[in-house]
Amino acid sequence: MQDWSSDIPYQRIDRPAHPDLPGQVDTIVTPDKANAVYYAGQQYDMSDTDPDYAAMVIGNYILGAGGRLSSRLGDRVRQQEGLSYGIRSGFSVSTKDNRGEFTIFAITNPDNKDKLMKVIREEIDRLLADGITEDELAKAKEGYLQREAVRRSDDSYIVSQLVLNMFTDRTMQFTEQQEKEIANLTIDQVNAALRKYIDPERLIVSVAGDFKMP
Repeated sequence: MQDWSSDIPYQRIDRPAHPDLPGQVDTIVTPDKANAVYYAGQQYDMSDTDPDYAAMVIGNYILGAGGRLSSRLGDRVRQQEGLSYGIRSGFSVSTKDNRGEFTIFAITNPDNKDKLMKVIREEIDRLLADGITEDELAKAKEGYLQREAVRRSDDSYIVSQLVLNMFTDRTMQFTEQQEKEIANLTIDQVNAALRKYIDPERLIVSVAGDFKMP
Protein backbone atom coordinates (compact mmCIF):
# COMPACT_ATOMS: atom_id res chain seq x y z
CA MET A 1 0.00 0.00 0.00
CA GLN A 2 2.94 2.36 0.48
CA ASP A 3 3.26 2.77 -3.31
CA TRP A 4 -0.44 3.48 -3.77
CA SER A 5 -1.36 6.88 -5.15
CA SER A 6 -4.57 8.46 -6.35
CA ASP A 7 -5.14 9.96 -9.75
CA ILE A 8 -7.30 12.60 -8.09
CA PRO A 9 -5.44 15.18 -5.97
CA TYR A 10 -6.57 15.73 -2.41
CA GLN A 11 -8.86 18.69 -1.95
CA ARG A 12 -10.46 19.48 1.37
CA ILE A 13 -14.20 20.29 1.36
CA ASP A 14 -14.88 23.50 3.27
CA ARG A 15 -17.75 23.62 5.77
CA PRO A 16 -18.59 27.30 6.32
CA ALA A 17 -20.88 28.53 9.08
CA HIS A 18 -24.47 29.55 8.48
CA PRO A 19 -24.92 32.26 11.11
CA ASP A 20 -27.79 34.08 9.41
CA LEU A 21 -30.36 31.28 9.41
CA PRO A 22 -33.57 32.34 11.19
CA GLY A 23 -34.71 30.60 14.34
CA GLN A 24 -37.39 27.96 14.05
CA VAL A 25 -38.98 25.01 15.87
CA ASP A 26 -39.63 21.76 14.01
CA THR A 27 -41.75 19.00 15.58
CA ILE A 28 -41.25 15.48 14.26
CA VAL A 29 -43.70 12.73 15.22
CA THR A 30 -42.04 9.35 15.84
CA PRO A 31 -44.73 6.90 16.99
CA ASP A 32 -44.04 4.27 19.67
CA LYS A 33 -40.79 5.84 20.86
CA ALA A 34 -40.45 5.89 24.65
CA ASN A 35 -38.34 9.06 24.79
CA ALA A 36 -38.59 12.36 23.01
CA VAL A 37 -35.43 14.10 21.83
CA TYR A 38 -34.76 17.84 21.89
CA TYR A 39 -31.90 19.29 19.85
CA ALA A 40 -31.17 22.95 19.27
CA GLY A 41 -28.29 24.82 17.70
CA GLN A 42 -26.91 27.89 16.02
CA GLN A 43 -23.66 28.65 14.23
CA TYR A 44 -21.19 31.56 14.28
CA ASP A 45 -18.33 32.87 12.19
CA MET A 46 -15.66 31.95 14.74
CA SER A 47 -12.35 30.10 14.93
CA ASP A 48 -10.41 28.78 17.93
CA THR A 49 -8.12 31.80 17.67
CA ASP A 50 -11.02 34.24 18.07
CA PRO A 51 -10.69 36.57 21.11
CA ASP A 52 -14.10 35.34 22.36
CA TYR A 53 -13.36 31.63 21.98
CA ALA A 54 -12.11 30.95 25.51
CA ALA A 55 -14.98 32.92 27.04
CA MET A 56 -17.54 30.90 25.07
CA VAL A 57 -15.91 27.64 26.14
CA ILE A 58 -16.28 28.52 29.81
CA GLY A 59 -19.70 30.10 29.37
CA ASN A 60 -20.94 26.89 27.79
CA TYR A 61 -19.25 24.84 30.53
CA ILE A 62 -21.30 26.74 33.10
CA LEU A 63 -24.53 26.39 31.13
CA GLY A 64 -24.41 22.67 30.54
CA ALA A 65 -21.23 21.21 29.02
CA GLY A 66 -20.85 17.46 29.33
CA GLY A 67 -24.19 16.95 31.03
CA ARG A 68 -22.79 17.91 34.43
CA LEU A 69 -25.38 17.94 37.22
CA SER A 70 -23.76 21.08 38.66
CA SER A 71 -24.31 23.03 35.43
CA ARG A 72 -27.20 25.46 35.05
CA LEU A 73 -29.15 23.16 32.75
CA GLY A 74 -28.27 20.04 34.71
CA ASP A 75 -29.40 21.56 37.99
CA ARG A 76 -32.63 23.10 36.70
CA VAL A 77 -33.82 20.57 34.13
CA ARG A 78 -32.76 17.34 35.84
CA GLN A 79 -32.31 18.08 39.53
CA GLN A 80 -35.10 20.57 40.16
CA GLU A 81 -37.70 19.78 37.49
CA GLY A 82 -36.97 16.08 36.87
CA LEU A 83 -37.60 16.53 33.17
CA SER A 84 -34.57 14.76 31.73
CA TYR A 85 -31.87 12.26 32.65
CA GLY A 86 -29.80 13.51 29.75
CA ILE A 87 -29.38 17.27 29.25
CA ARG A 88 -26.28 19.05 28.00
CA SER A 89 -25.06 21.98 25.97
CA GLY A 90 -22.10 22.02 23.64
CA PHE A 91 -19.76 24.54 22.04
CA SER A 92 -17.18 23.65 19.42
CA VAL A 93 -15.26 25.22 16.57
CA SER A 94 -13.70 23.80 13.45
CA THR A 95 -9.90 23.77 13.34
CA LYS A 96 -9.96 24.61 9.63
CA ASP A 97 -13.22 26.42 8.90
CA ASN A 98 -14.41 29.63 10.47
CA ARG A 99 -17.37 27.86 12.07
CA GLY A 100 -18.45 27.76 15.69
CA GLU A 101 -21.44 25.75 16.88
CA PHE A 102 -23.56 26.05 20.03
CA THR A 103 -25.94 23.17 20.73
CA ILE A 104 -28.34 21.88 23.38
CA PHE A 105 -29.47 18.26 23.65
CA ALA A 106 -32.00 16.61 25.94
CA ILE A 107 -34.19 13.53 26.20
CA THR A 108 -37.54 13.61 27.96
CA ASN A 109 -40.95 12.01 28.30
CA PRO A 110 -42.97 13.09 25.23
CA ASP A 111 -45.68 14.44 27.55
CA ASN A 112 -43.10 16.86 29.01
CA LYS A 113 -42.00 18.36 25.67
CA ASP A 114 -43.55 21.79 26.14
CA LYS A 115 -42.40 22.14 29.74
CA LEU A 116 -38.86 21.07 28.81
CA MET A 117 -38.67 23.68 26.06
CA LYS A 118 -40.01 26.35 28.41
CA VAL A 119 -37.51 25.54 31.16
CA ILE A 120 -34.52 25.46 28.79
CA ARG A 121 -35.53 28.85 27.40
CA GLU A 122 -35.90 30.25 30.93
CA GLU A 123 -32.37 29.15 31.84
CA ILE A 124 -30.88 30.66 28.70
CA ASP A 125 -32.74 33.92 29.31
CA ARG A 126 -31.58 33.97 32.94
CA LEU A 127 -27.98 33.34 31.93
CA LEU A 128 -28.03 36.22 29.45
CA ALA A 129 -29.94 38.63 31.70
CA ASP A 130 -28.17 38.04 35.01
CA GLY A 131 -24.83 36.73 33.78
CA ILE A 132 -22.61 34.22 35.53
CA THR A 133 -21.25 34.70 39.05
CA GLU A 134 -17.66 34.93 40.24
CA ASP A 135 -18.10 31.64 42.09
CA GLU A 136 -19.37 29.91 38.94
CA LEU A 137 -16.46 31.29 36.95
CA ALA A 138 -13.85 30.13 39.47
CA LYS A 139 -15.32 26.62 39.70
CA ALA A 140 -15.74 26.35 35.93
CA LYS A 141 -12.14 27.32 35.20
CA GLU A 142 -10.85 24.89 37.81
CA GLY A 143 -13.09 22.05 36.63
CA TYR A 144 -12.38 22.58 32.94
CA LEU A 145 -8.60 22.80 33.34
CA GLN A 146 -8.50 19.76 35.64
CA ARG A 147 -10.52 17.78 33.09
CA GLU A 148 -8.10 18.69 30.31
CA ALA A 149 -5.11 17.68 32.45
CA VAL A 150 -6.71 14.30 33.19
CA ARG A 151 -7.44 13.75 29.49
CA ARG A 152 -3.76 14.24 28.71
CA SER A 153 -2.91 11.32 31.02
CA ASP A 154 -4.54 9.01 28.45
CA ASP A 155 -2.16 7.84 25.72
CA SER A 156 -4.89 7.56 23.08
CA TYR A 157 -5.95 11.15 23.71
CA ILE A 158 -2.38 12.38 23.37
CA VAL A 159 -1.98 10.50 20.08
CA SER A 160 -5.20 12.02 18.72
CA GLN A 161 -4.07 15.48 19.82
CA LEU A 162 -0.69 15.08 18.14
CA VAL A 163 -2.36 13.94 14.92
CA LEU A 164 -4.64 16.97 15.06
CA ASN A 165 -1.61 19.21 15.60
CA MET A 166 0.00 17.76 12.48
CA PHE A 167 -3.20 18.45 10.54
CA THR A 168 -3.39 22.05 11.77
CA ASP A 169 0.39 22.69 11.77
CA ARG A 170 0.41 23.45 15.49
CA THR A 171 2.22 22.28 18.61
CA MET A 172 1.14 21.74 22.21
CA GLN A 173 2.14 25.34 22.82
CA PHE A 174 -1.13 26.31 21.17
CA THR A 175 -3.04 24.25 23.75
CA GLU A 176 -0.97 25.78 26.54
CA GLN A 177 -1.81 29.28 25.33
CA GLN A 178 -5.53 28.49 25.13
CA GLU A 179 -5.52 27.21 28.68
CA LYS A 180 -3.73 30.34 29.88
CA GLU A 181 -6.46 32.44 28.27
CA ILE A 182 -9.11 30.37 30.05
CA ALA A 183 -7.31 30.68 33.39
CA ASN A 184 -7.17 34.48 33.00
CA LEU A 185 -10.81 35.00 31.96
CA THR A 186 -12.84 37.64 33.77
CA ILE A 187 -16.54 37.57 34.52
CA ASP A 188 -17.09 40.52 32.17
CA GLN A 189 -15.42 38.71 29.28
CA VAL A 190 -17.58 35.61 29.69
CA ASN A 191 -20.84 37.51 30.11
CA ALA A 192 -20.07 39.72 27.12
CA ALA A 193 -19.32 36.73 24.89
CA LEU A 194 -22.48 34.86 25.92
CA ARG A 195 -24.64 37.91 25.19
CA LYS A 196 -22.87 38.53 21.91
CA TYR A 197 -23.29 35.05 20.48
CA ILE A 198 -26.20 33.20 22.09
CA ASP A 199 -29.52 34.42 20.73
CA PRO A 200 -32.45 32.23 21.85
CA GLU A 201 -34.65 33.75 19.16
CA ARG A 202 -32.30 32.40 16.49
CA LEU A 203 -31.97 28.87 17.85
CA ILE A 204 -32.97 26.21 15.35
CA VAL A 205 -34.86 23.66 17.43
CA SER A 206 -36.02 20.16 16.54
CA VAL A 207 -38.07 17.95 18.85
CA ALA A 208 -38.91 14.37 17.92
CA GLY A 209 -41.17 11.99 19.80
CA ASP A 210 -44.51 10.25 20.10
CA PHE A 211 -46.53 13.46 20.39
CA LYS A 212 -50.27 13.85 20.21
CA MET A 213 -50.63 16.45 17.48
CA PRO A 214 -53.72 18.71 17.27
